[in-house]
Amino acid sequence: MIRKLRIKLTVILSAVLAVVIIGIMVTINVTANSNNQAQINERLLKIAYNDGKIPPEYSHKNIYHESDEGYIDTFSVLVDGAYRLIGVYVGRTGDDDDSISQADYVEYANTAINSNNKKGEIGSYAYLIELKSYGKIIVFLDISQYRHTSRTLFFTTLFMGITAIILFTAISLGISFWLVKPVKENFERQKRFISDASHELKTPLAVISANTDVLESEIGENKWLTYIRTESERMSELVNELLMLARLDDKSGHKLIMTEINLSDLVLMTALPFESTVFEMGKKFDVDVQPDIKCKGDESALKHILTILIDNAVKYSFEHGEISVKLYDQSNKHIIEVYNTGEGIQPENLKKIFERFFRQDESRNSKTGGYGLGLSIAKASVEAHGGKISVQSVYGEWVKFIVSLP
Repeated sequence: MIRKLRIKLTVILSAVLAVVIIGIMVTINVTANSNNQAQINERLLKIAYNDGKIPPEYSHKNIYHESDEGYIDTFSVLVDGAYRLIGVYVGRTGDDDDSISQADYVEYANTAINSNNKKGEIGSYAYLIELKSYGKIIVFLDISQYRHTSRTLFFTTLFMGITAIILFTAISLGISFWLVKPVKENFERQKRFISDASHELKTPLAVISANTDVLESEIGENKWLTYIRTESERMSELVNELLMLARLDDKSGHKLIMTEINLSDLVLMTALPFESTVFEMGKKFDVDVQPDIKCKGDESALKHILTILIDNAVKYSFEHGEISVKLYDQSNKHIIEVYNTGEGIQPENLKKIFERFFRQDESRNSKTGGYGLGLSIAKASVEAHGGKISVQSVYGEWVKFIVSLP
């Protein structure tokens, strides 16, 4: 439980940080890309207004850097109303040449015109189409440097974000140890109390039971003695369940005796003794066991798991209801299903059903007995075998417990 709590805290803290970092990364990259796009649009417009010639403020400097040398990689294609070529301007450090008519420039212009978009991108160029008195001008600007800058920014922020998440996850793990320390100490004290109290209660309960037998032999049957015996037996059952939970919690002090067992025979031997009880209650009982299924496990613990689940199915099934026990292999797992018709489990209680002392309906305690510890013991025993236990239910109709063992 403590380990799961620590992992949950670490995951929550890391997830919160990851969301914050991703938000910052997205904001930085979106803002940078928006600024780049604004600069591209501004420069395309200025060149278009200048009829394809480089504006004076850009004529002696690189468009990406404030250097005094280099050239601006831009060109403009001018066409008349019938889309006949008027001229091509190629931007280079204050130079322009209206005699250039390279086929690739014209091809770029045709592609831009045929796209039916006023602006867009073709290859590594952004373009803008503007109406002019003589027809149209299609301005192209090399944006490869913008793209390179955007990629560099993206991978830089990605690297920094991943590094920050990994670092903070490690820090969160340390913080989780500190945060759960009081919980761990309280849990350890609770375990010691349960174990000590259970051991201390066994002796007086044994004395009460022995004295009840003596009194009964002297004065005969008596309803008051019957009450004492019944309640002492219930208390003994609770003490035994608490002791078992304490042993399961203290893994260092309770070792399962793992042997090769015939699970098919174990299920049959555990289920069939319930048959007469179920028959007397007017209920239907079905046992379907795939033969010769073997597994490694603690025979006593597995039998106790089955007893808890089948006993619950008998207790909580409706009058004239159905109870079934199945065992089969599926995907290299041994599956045990215990099903019964009945009230079932409310959807909001499906995750609580394995909690200690949890009862879906407290008013039924006197009717069905038990203390809400059986399923907790079953879950702890199944997990000690490296398996999983789950529950499915349609409230008001049926419930099914599924045990998966390796």
